Amino acid sequence: MTTYSFVSVPKKGSNAGRPKGKRPYVILFDWKDVATYTRDEKGVKVSDFALKAGAHPIAVYATDSTIKAYHTSEGDDDARGYIHHVEFEHPGTSLEFDEFTNNNINSNLGAILIGCDNTLAKIFGTPSTPLKMVKSDSDDSKDSDKNIINLATTLRTGTTGYMDKSLVPSTDDAGINSELGLPTPPPPAEKASGL
Repeated sequence: MTTYSFVSVPKKGSNAGRPKGKRPYVILFDWKDVATYTRDEKGVKVSDFALKAGAHPIAVYATDSTIKAYHTSEGDDDARGYIHHVEFEHPGTSLEFDEFTNNNINSNLGAILIGCDNTLAKIFGTPSTPLKMVKSDSDDSKDSDKNIINLATTLRTGTTGYMDKSLVPSTDDAGINSELGLPTPPPPAEKASGL
């Protein structure tokens, strides 16, 4: 049972409703690679998050003005919950992006977004209610060259999670890690030659 106390929620500041910038990468991982995922007693803040040994997330560049990450509530009395959504556009239509979508169209994904304030990150999806790629469209026309991705949970769950940036694992790309302020993991150990 949760230990949430019914407390006031004051306005956070005079510009609390102003749009907040996001880093131009969506960090994605497969829930099968998660070793530890725990939310605190209030059910929103992620207190522990780790991937299995050898696993890492990837980062997909997203045009920052197109990133839309949110949750919506739905359901009947006594069955209400939240659907998580992460939508973004990726410029260009490339072999690598089509390989990513083709091989993850049915995967059970999670997404992490880091804000420009660089302290808390938001995490979408849960082990039991993962994000699905509900829309993966490309547009290579006279007007644009881009991919449009819409990830969403298909079952109701709790609200979007928050996590300290220190819990965000490094991606497979050292340059992106540097840009996002994530630690760069050491190179993989070389296998013994057997001499």
